[in-house]
Amino acid sequence: MSLYYAAAFSVLPSGPGGPVRRSIFFEVYLFRPDDLVREWLGSPPDPAILDRAAVVVVAGAIFAWAGSLGWLANRLIGADRGLTRLERFVFAAGVGLNLVSTYVLAIGLIGWLDRAIAFFLPAVLTFAGAGWLWWRNHREPVWHVAERRASPVRKQWLWLIVPFVAVIWLGGMLPPIEFDVREYHLQVPKEFYQQGRITFLPHNVYGNMAMGTEMLSLLAMVVADDWWLGALAGKTLTASFAPLAALALFAAGRRLVSTTAGFVAAAAFISVPWIAQVSMLGLVEGAVACYLFLALYAFLLYATPGQAMPVAERGPASDHHTMREHAALADRSRLVLAGYLVGAAVAAKYPAALFVAVPFTAATIWSQVRRRWQVAWTSMALFLLAMAIGCGLWFAKNWALTGNPTYPLLYDLFGGETRTAEKDAQWMRAHQPHVFSLAQLAEDLMRVGLTSPWLSPVLLPLAALAVLNGRHRRMAMVLAAYFAYVIAVWWLFTHRIDRFWIPAIPVLALLAGIGAEWTESKPWRVVLLAALVLGAVGNFLAVASPVIADNRFFAPLARLREDPLRVDPWTRYFNNHAPDGCILMVGEAQVFDFRPRVVYDTCFDSSQFERLVKNRSPEEIRKSLLSMGITHVYVHWGEIARYRATYGYTEFVRPEVFDGLVAQGVLEPLPEIGGHPGRAYRVSVERSSLPPALLLPGTLP
Repeated sequence: MSLYYAAAFSVLPSGPGGPVRRSIFFEVYLFRPDDLVREWLGSPPDPAILDRAAVVVVAGAIFAWAGSLGWLANRLIGADRGLTRLERFVFAAGVGLNLVSTYVLAIGLIGWLDRAIAFFLPAVLTFAGAGWLWWRNHREPVWHVAERRASPVRKQWLWLIVPFVAVIWLGGMLPPIEFDVREYHLQVPKEFYQQGRITFLPHNVYGNMAMGTEMLSLLAMVVADDWWLGALAGKTLTASFAPLAALALFAAGRRLVSTTAGFVAAAAFISVPWIAQVSMLGLVEGAVACYLFLALYAFLLYATPGQAMPVAERGPASDHHTMREHAALADRSRLVLAGYLVGAAVAAKYPAALFVAVPFTAATIWSQVRRRWQVAWTSMALFLLAMAIGCGLWFAKNWALTGNPTYPLLYDLFGGETRTAEKDAQWMRAHQPHVFSLAQLAEDLMRVGLTSPWLSPVLLPLAALAVLNGRHRRMAMVLAAYFAYVIAVWWLFTHRIDRFWIPAIPVLALLAGIGAEWTESKPWRVVLLAALVLGAVGNFLAVASPVIADNRFFAPLARLREDPLRVDPWTRYFNNHAPDGCILMVGEAQVFDFRPRVVYDTCFDSSQFERLVKNRSPEEIRKSLLSMGITHVYVHWGEIARYRATYGYTEFVRPEVFDGLVAQGVLEPLPEIGGHPGRAYRVSVERSSLPPALLLPGTLP
């Protein structure tokens, strides 16, 4: 722990005294908590909390529908037999969220996003069916896990978890600030919502990948009938995967090891700053982590059916024979459950195909080695079918719309709409590793273990102690091998950004729970509690600070929507002075906050501007712009310079091209915003052809 807090904190620049240390959060906030509270209120302080009510209602309604649907599905296949209430809840939520997501995808593909009945009728039927089934079977036995020994965990320990859950949810309700979220995680659902259907997006390559989590945001937009409110509700749902994973870790640790292990696993996971950051920002790694662990837990229940057999609290089915009968009946259904959750992980993010689908398929094959071939083939078929149901519609959609089920990947094998050899080479240069050496491996492993900015001081040390737990050493070795596999795949096949291995953090957390039980001595209990408290305090000061994400948790949402710290000056200008216009974006791809219609492209897609301008006469260019309803052109030279230094960007876009269009009378420059690298132009047309609102010159901010 001392090594962790003494390590350099790479997010902040070095000062006169050398690198900033992780202990900076203690120094800044621990003895001045009023500074932190002031940041939560915004500047100037204007606390508001009731404006979150609509966000909570929309997100809560969708989560309730998903949970009810998942519970019905699990009851249908018998996967909930012998599970505790908490286990039923976490599996129902995980299954239901992906079922709802897949349903939204199907409805969007047939173009019914603007038909409210397509969503409200199934939701009502789900609630009615779940209510009837609960009333009919509410006297069934309620299962709980029998403790092998008294647990030292007390309810007061839960206070270590609650603050992190609160911060994650509060941060999840805030408007987006992260580039990828404003480029595609929320922008793509916004586009689908506005056009009323899900289609191929030739200008946003990311929008054609699997977007299982983003479908929840799309549903929220449909339910709220507003893309802005729906985006906040969808972002809140995305953040909710982290608390759901923490609950699953508690349930798994309690069943497989002990209540103490479950609590430590949940606390170690939810307090990791990386988990809080991706959850609050609206990134989907938290969802992948949740699905990965739920799949792992379901598979462990399948592979070790006698582990920590639950007992019934009440009801006629409380004898040992009945419990064994439930376990036998649930055996294959647990494998189906695991397969579906593996598919859900792949539907959330393509890399899960390597991180989750490949190892779980291999594990399923291995688990069938000693079974009769008829049983083995049936089990494998059920697992693969369930996995296909979980994610298959995404691949079918891409195959139908682009000719490549894995679009934009595997271009050499499938090709793909709008993709070229040059575009594929550009993509591969940006998304594959480049340096393979022992020195690079050591540096990257050091990042995973210590120097990555948003790690936790307790997670890895406790996980390392798991090998000392003799009673659960075999499980610990399996989990450690799986974590090592994920890191190996991350290093060999991805571009090695830190958040790509974050989905494996629940595996480390369960190892930490096992490690916490390596000995039952009282001195160790004191050390464990002290380490958890100290680590939780330090992590909370980090996740509640403005360094990790926007922490204005209680500032009015209306003010944050137009906040200069969040929204680019040119975005605010066009929102205020051309709300009914259409802006052609050049180099700017994070367009979520724009209220006018936008025509844009990512750096990995063909340039819309180049397509409209290259090898055309001034009059042809003007006619093309007007035929698309484009009223303004905005070019962000700062973003273009960044792309050219990293990913690559078309060389056609140069300042002299815009100067020529101005000289030819195609474009009229708008006044510059001092110090801003962006430039904006009005398309020159007959003044009578413009809407009155767009004839006003306006005043630049």
